[in-house]
Amino acid sequence: MKSMLYKVIEAILLLTIPLWSVSALSQEAESYYVENVETIIQSKCIGCHRSGGQAGGTSLRFTSSASSNHDVFDSYVNTPTPGSRANTVLTKIRGGAGHGGGVQVTEGSSEYQRFTQYMDLLSEVPEPTPSLPSAPLNVSAAAGNASATVSFSVPSDDGGATIISYTATSSPGSLSGSCTASPCLVEGLSNGTAYTFTVSATNEAGEGPDSDASNAVTPNAPQEVLRLALEEPLNSETHMGIGNLRGWAVASSGITKVEVLVDGVYLYDAPYGGQRGDVGGAFSEIEDSDKSGFSLAYHCSALSAGEHTVTVVAHSELGDTEQKSATFNVVKFAKNFISDPDAVNLNSATCSVAGDGVKLYDAFVDDVLYDVTLKW
Repeated sequence: MKSMLYKVIEAILLLTIPLWSVSALSQEAESYYVENVETIIQSKCIGCHRSGGQAGGTSLRFTSSASSNHDVFDSYVNTPTPGSRANTVLTKIRGGAGHGGGVQVTEGSSEYQRFTQYMDLLSEVPEPTPSLPSAPLNVSAAAGNASATVSFSVPSDDGGATIISYTATSSPGSLSGSCTASPCLVEGLSNGTAYTFTVSATNEAGEGPDSDASNAVTPNAPQEVLRLALEEPLNSETHMGIGNLRGWAVASSGITKVEVLVDGVYLYDAPYGGQRGDVGGAFSEIEDSDKSGFSLAYHCSALSAGEHTVTVVAHSELGDTEQKSATFNVVKFAKNFISDPDAVNLNSATCSVAGDGVKLYDAFVDDVLYDVTLKW
């Protein structure tokens, strides 16, 4: 019952003691002693614990100097280990066994709380001051396009604090890249130049020493993939009327345009971006390769009869080009437009079917004999 009463009193006192108690943990032990404990020592303890006093032969011997009295407590409480005698002090001041002066400070009082706080401050073991981390280990580099990826192992000594970041630095150029864990990416390098790299670690104490240099690597631009196919017309085919001009083109950097030339003369750009799932499957590593088709209708009969060459030229984002050509034969009726239905006479014609084509033999058109092949 008595113990419970003390706890209630202690709780009340903790709520009513001055503001210095709230902020005491952030003060140095000596400063706290001078402000909060020295007056208690002078009023209750110094009479006995001084040279010539009743307890003058003990380790706790006080003077009129507050800082000296703090030093006496510091030496006593922290011998042989930090805080080992803190409870002894608290026991004595509340009249523990063997204390000739009886109760000096009542347990649960505000003065007792000051002593308790002071003992805690005296007993605290200061956090070690962090030092710089050692150098990262096993540094290696891999080249990229105007960049390098630098890998490493953590330092053997973090300096007693968490490593915040790592910095990889190139030689030559002193270009750097930061990371919180391996690897670090260093960008802005010159393709074709050989580089080595060092890595340093940083904690709250600062940046540690550089590691040993990595292997030498030489960044290079990747070789572009540029492919083009002209699927129609095909070489050596014969055409008349309206036909198709189609194919596909892909580039790892992207296609900017597909030009169409006939007999070496530029005509126009072919519409590009048609769905081509087959091409997308074959070039899955290239973005949007499934939208790589080009196609348009072409009026072959606008050309003169005879041999002609169509050429398509694909242009990539990097400025590279690829071209494909096909040579085909254009045939024409004697007239470009036949309006009279009786001008076509198939009375003596014969036909045959082969694959995707129908062949007419001996067909008269405007009294001229033709063999005609219709294909799909």
